Order: sequence, then structure tokens, then C-alpha cells
Amino acid sequence: MLDLEYANTKLYCSGVFDLVAGQTTIKDICNELEQAKTVIVDTSSFAGSVEILIGGLIASEIFSRYKHYKLNGQLESKPVVSVILEEAPRVLGKEVLERGSNIFGTIAREGRKFKVGLTAITQLPSLIPREILANMNTKIILGIEMAPERQAIIDSASQDLSTDNRNIAALDKGEAIITSNFTKFATPIKIPLFEDVVKKTKEVHNASNANVRREFGGVNLS
Repeated sequence: MLDLEYANTKLYCSGVFDLVAGQTTIKDICNELEQAKTVIVDTSSFAGSVEILIGGLIASEIFSRYKHYKLNGQLESKPVVSVILEEAPRVLGKEVLERGSNIFGTIAREGRKFKVGLTAITQLPSLIPREILANMNTKIILGIEMAPERQAIIDSASQDLSTDNRNIAALDKGEAIITSNFTKFATPIKIPLFEDVVKKTKEVHNASNANVRREFGGVNLS
């Protein structure tokens, strides 16, 4: 998994892990998170086990730091950190957690009190233990076709969604229902297509630049 080779009494690295380089990578990422910056770690070219290992290293470091800050009374000055996790059952699934706990399960259960959150994305919520689902207070529910998956979400929602079974199945692209203990009732929302938002933003930006050029006698300030 570490992509190491042993030859001539020496270890050689041929993957993302190295015996010398990258000693501050995890530290640098966590420093950026503490400055309220967004950090995207592209692990799409790695095997699943390597993806989980890298994510676990980063999540463990930031969680450990924030626990330390709480003990020292420094936590209030720190921004909330949220770990966004695709295909959540890989680390939060029942079978996985039965083999032993991991940092993602720990964050799901108790990260809230240390200002570390977990955004778990899955199409199969029934694979995640009900205890974990119930600890995730806010849920953005998109269209779910399979009845067992809808039921898993309904059973763990902050509001009563027992009459919304068919509504969840009928949600179209861009439509969702938000349920949270921060709201008095489940809220239906419409999410704009990202490409449309980018296009509109560019049009506003270009129009603004055109106005600036006219004001300054045609000097291009873009």
C-alpha cells in the first residue's frame, strides 16, 4: 500500500509516500485549515486504501490539534473545520466499524464539541450504523430511488419525514430536502447548476470590466 521496494538492503519509494520528502505536508495542510482556507486533496489516482490512509492522516492531525486547543482554552478562536468525505460507507459502514473504530467514526460521534465536523456523502445510507446517522444532525437529502435507503434516512432525520417517503423518491436533479436540529421543520430547496452560476458570475465580471474601461477612457484594467 505504501508503494515501497526493498533492494540492496535499502528501501526505495515509488509512490506518494516518501522516507525523506513530505515531512511537513500534513502539518502544512492543517495550518491552512486553521486559517479557514479550503484544502482539496486530489486522491483520484490512488487506490481506495491509500485514499483512506491519506484522509485519515489529515483528519487525525486536525482532530488532535483541536482537542488540544479545547484543553488550553484556545478553541473559540479557531474556525470550524469540516471534512468532506465521498463514498462514506468505506470508512463509516457497519462492517468497517465492526472491525474497529477509525478517526472518521470518532469525528462523526464527538467532533462537534471540538469544532470538527464531517460531511459524509453516500447513496447507500442504510450501510451506515443508525447511531452514526443520528449523530449527523444536518442532512441534505437528494432523490433516492431505493426504499430501504429512503427509510434509513427517514428513521434518522431530525424532523418527522414519515409522510415524505414518496417525495424523496420523486426529487429531481437539483432538488433536495434539508432536515436539521437547527431548523423547526424540513426545508425543500432548489440547488442551482454549478455551470450556470459560473456563467452568470463571468457575465457580471465582464460587464463590470467593460464599465471600468469606459470610465477610464478605454484603458484595459482586467
